[in-house]
Amino acid sequence: MLNVHSPSHRAGFTIVELLVVIVVIAILASITIVAYNGIQNRANDTAVQSDITNLYKKIEIFNTTAGRYPNTTEISTIGFNASTGSYAISPTTAHNLMYCFQSGGSNADYAVVGLSKSGNAYYASNKSGGLKPYTAGWSTNSITPCTNIDPILTTNWRGYVSTETPTWRSWTRGGQS
Repeated sequence: MLNVHSPSHRAGFTIVELLVVIVVIAILASITIVAYNGIQNRANDTAVQSDITNLYKKIEIFNTTAGRYPNTTEISTIGFNASTGSYAISPTTAHNLMYCFQSGGSNADYAVVGLSKSGNAYYASNKSGGLKPYTAGWSTNSITPCTNIDPILTTNWRGYVSTETPTWRSWTRGGQS
């Protein structure tokens, strides 16, 4: 008869029991990571959507006051602050927030387009009537997102402009350098 209290018998877990516990912990950790990433992506999307909506409203207020949409110099005067941490920044997205407008003196049409860290993009324009998802492909060509929204939007003012370091233009920080 085996004496369970003898010094030669040690209480503990078997290797199978330990492996089952490790697998369960790994599954729970992976579920948590996926859920956390989803929450982060939604938060970044919401910040970009909010920025685009706010900039859209400020541009419309400028239009009401001045009778036209702002040019690249005047866009810095409207007091817009981007949530820069929510935008995609990588060598393949050298620009991620743009104020696009019709080149020429009239500045009759415009759009604001932004690319979230999640990879989702959104825009608003004087023709769209508010925020919309941007479904065309995002290109490293600096004008493509603008012309995909409307072919006449051939000029842009980019927010993030460097592929080396995250350099944001002053108009994205309320005109502050």
